[in-house]
Amino acid sequence: MTSLYPLLTTIHYWISRLGLLAAVIMFALGLYIGLLRHADVTRWYRRAVYTVAGVMLAQSLLGIVMYLIGGRPYEDVHMIYGLGAVLALPFFIFVEVTAKKRPAMGSYMWGFAVLAGILVRGIMTGHV
Repeated sequence: MTSLYPLLTTIHYWISRLGLLAAVIMFALGLYIGLLRHADVTRWYRRAVYTVAGVMLAQSLLGIVMYLIGGRPYEDVHMIYGLGAVLALPFFIFVEVTAKKRPAMGSYMWGFAVLAGILVRGIMTGHV
């Protein structure tokens, strides 16, 4: 392993926690916008969704780099959760943008609930 590995694991650790926090906050915002205000997805909310999806992709790419230089998660299933974290939001983005019935905020509420669950499981399987 390279001397860069401790830095990469620290970054990977903190992105996972920040991603979980973002998923919970976005879920709560979705509840507020969709259920309390009875509004549809806003442009700013959608941009935040794309940002979180991008961060999850970056997190997984970082994990791949760590794997390639010799690092291994505590449990191998951690890599499946990483793939799930990358795929969760794009699936719900597709559902939302192709929905014929509006408002479609429920798609993002589900998406962030699923993402939060995946991140919790990923965190639990990634370290000793």
